[in-house]
Amino acid sequence: FPTPSYLQTSTDRYTFADRPVFLRPLLEYFDNPRFEWSVDGQVMEGEVERMFKFTPSAPGEYTVSCTVSEDTPTEKISRNIDKGKTAVTATVKVVCVDKKEQDGFRASGSSKLWNKAYEYTPAPGQFINETSTIGGMTGNETSPEAAVAWATQRLKDKLHVSLGSFGGYIIVGFDHSIPNSGNQYDFCVQGNAFDGSSEPGIVWVMQDINGNGLPDDEWYELKGSEAGKEETIQNFEVTYYRPEGKKMDVQWISSDGRNGWVDYLSAYHTQDYYYPAWISENSYTLTGTCLAARNTQDSQTGYWDNQSYDWGYVDNFGNDQIEGGSTVDGSGQRNGFKISNAIHADGTEANLQYIDFIKIQCGVLAKSGWLGEVSTEVFSFEDLTK
Repeated sequence: FPTPSYLQTSTDRYTFADRPVFLRPLLEYFDNPRFEWSVDGQVMEGEVERMFKFTPSAPGEYTVSCTVSEDTPTEKISRNIDKGKTAVTATVKVVCVDKKEQDGFRASGSSKLWNKAYEYTPAPGQFINETSTIGGMTGNETSPEAAVAWATQRLKDKLHVSLGSFGGYIIVGFDHSIPNSGNQYDFCVQGNAFDGSSEPGIVWVMQDINGNGLPDDEWYELKGSEAGKEETIQNFEVTYYRPEGKKMDVQWISSDGRNGWVDYLSAYHTQDYYYPAWISENSYTLTGTCLAARNTQDSQTGYWDNQSYDWGYVDNFGNDQIEGGSTVDGSGQRNGFKISNAIHADGTEANLQYIDFIKIQCGVLAKSGWLGEVSTEVFSFEDLTK
């Protein structure tokens, strides 16, 4: 089962009584899998899909198991080994906390701005590991802690943080909970979009359900204008591979069978690697919601147009922009967001009373020629209810 983020190690899930969690196992090596779900050893009859909606009715800890099997014709692997039926069982602990949702609300703090970055895990991109620009990296960002410290300082200096290609993200929090004000914009995120240059970021929100002050609970996507459309892909996965040498493209494969690469742009960004220096593995997989790309090139001028989406995305020249520029530095472009747009994995409303953490994740897998990969950029996060 997946963890709440790339750097998290626990797969435990947290919820309140009568609030569902949606469980979906990671899969490898299965072509035609069959699923069987059980809770505390009791088989859930009729639950045969990859995603299982589990709604605990009372506080406590529950063990949820998923057995994935596949019947295949017997195949002789070697003289002494035959391959036939394959079955694997995975378990996850679901903790239903003994409190009500409103019990975790943290009263208004001293600032309406974000106060802490918790994780910075970008996808590869032209701004990753860059040292030559103002506020660029030092070259010593070789650990997740150093990377998030750099991102924190850059946001404090009112400079953009790039999320790289599809799936790259940053997680921030506030010194208080942001309440759901109803049908108004509850918070905004500053990007640098303008007409013809939108690089949409998906917004995810989280409550600190377990009360430990960390973003290790349940993520809820804020639906935007593309939610539910056939071309919008949930649970989309892209695996990026470390280049074999310096100044090389970064190869990737996606869960829909495509493969490609993040271009190395030697004319603009000349750091040795676009693959994050603090990712120790030779490959890593990022999962999220992927929007259909809207970038086109003018055949006459050669210029690229990264077209906007209607609403609901960061760094997007949509109709949800906040008038008057940024209150952070007096310039820039901001998009407003409503907590009431939070949804479960099946698209139903989550009905959250408040949030504690925000994750912005690049929502497009595309590149615009000499401009490079489409990459969400963020500058700041602001509570609009204060």
